[in-house]
Amino acid sequence: MKTILPVVFLFLMLQAQAQKIYYFKIEGEISDPTSVMVDSALAEAKRKKVDYVIVELNTPGGLVSAADHINQQILDFPIPVWAFINNNAYSGGALVAIACDSIYMSEGANIGAVTPVDAEGKYAPEKYRAAIRAKMRASAEANRRNPKIAEAMVDETLEYDSLVTPGKLIVYTTSEAIKNGYCEGKFNSVEEILKHYKMEKAEIIRYTPTFIDRIIGFFLNPIIRSLLVLIIIGGIYFELQTPGVGFPLVAAIVGLALYFIPHYLQGLAQNWELLLFFAGIGLIALEIFAFPGMKIFLIAGLIVMFGALGLMMIGNVGFSLAGVSQKALYESLITTSIGLVGAIAMIAMLAPRIATSKTFRHVALQTSLDSKAGFVSSNLPTMIGKQGTAYTVLRPSGKVFIDGHVYDAFTRGDFIEKGTAIEVIGQEGAELIVKQA
Repeated sequence: MKTILPVVFLFLMLQAQAQKIYYFKIEGEISDPTSVMVDSALAEAKRKKVDYVIVELNTPGGLVSAADHINQQILDFPIPVWAFINNNAYSGGALVAIACDSIYMSEGANIGAVTPVDAEGKYAPEKYRAAIRAKMRASAEANRRNPKIAEAMVDETLEYDSLVTPGKLIVYTTSEAIKNGYCEGKFNSVEEILKHYKMEKAEIIRYTPTFIDRIIGFFLNPIIRSLLVLIIIGGIYFELQTPGVGFPLVAAIVGLALYFIPHYLQGLAQNWELLLFFAGIGLIALEIFAFPGMKIFLIAGLIVMFGALGLMMIGNVGFSLAGVSQKALYESLITTSIGLVGAIAMIAMLAPRIATSKTFRHVALQTSLDSKAGFVSSNLPTMIGKQGTAYTVLRPSGKVFIDGHVYDAFTRGDFIEKGTAIEVIGQEGAELIVKQA
């Protein structure tokens, strides 16, 4: 027996040295990119065949769907997962922590207040709260914790102990969490936890973003998002005005791909939102080719496209905004608004100049410049105020017929059908600037 004990002790020491720990953090607001990061981290931990996973938490919560996804991923994970709450784990953070096999907290940390709210900060409908209560109970039972406490973290009407007064959600300090079985110990660092379990020599593998993660992060930058919205809307507008040119369409397609794919990979954008965006394009095309000048379909199309691009950012479920934070909504609104305003400004500045370029004139004009047909050029008298008809389609350049003569003309970006009454509002050399009369 005396010879066996040293051998066992040596074996345990070698095991401690050989152990591998995978470590990553969840900081700030929990969102869909957070859930994608956790998926990536857990997948790498499994590939590395680690012995434990430690997730350090300091979060006020965030998107309910993202926190719920992380909760289930941890519950289903075959390797033990420890949570180290370094400061706070409120709301979605507590939902993540309770899924872990063990919970450790620093001095002054808190856990609790798990209640879903809507975009205005008010309590979400009862069906959402009921679902979170059930999830909290199930998570507590899976890790042998008191499910009544977990439920009281969601529902303030449930009174569990003297620490909670009626109308207040459970929020435990470190010592309170230890007393009630929601914390295995008080430690101020991950190193202290490992030292306590004699694993200070264990290999720690830290999560680091991959090259792809960095590329996705670049395109999710609000400034880049706004630029892509500008390129998408501007490119589509100019392509519809002058079909066949190609470059605006290519720019719009590339911009849409760079916008949609990163959001899709982060779990934010859905296929139906992309279809909604194409529906907006269809409305704009309807305005240009079927009902020019009405503006109704143009405005409706822009609103639909604007809404689709905005929804791609926030990780909503259908058209419901339950669980979407105000911060995510404001960021989406501001980003898409900047891009839309920039696109409108670009269209206003470039449309008249592009209309007179050789490439666009070549695409728009289908009529011979035969003088016998009544065409005139060279020096023209002042024509401002004159009225006539569109001799060809103007989109935005073409020909107009005034007082028995045909003139080169272009609009300020509007589409005018052949035969429509027009009025001259400006003049640039031998070309007239017209609008629909």
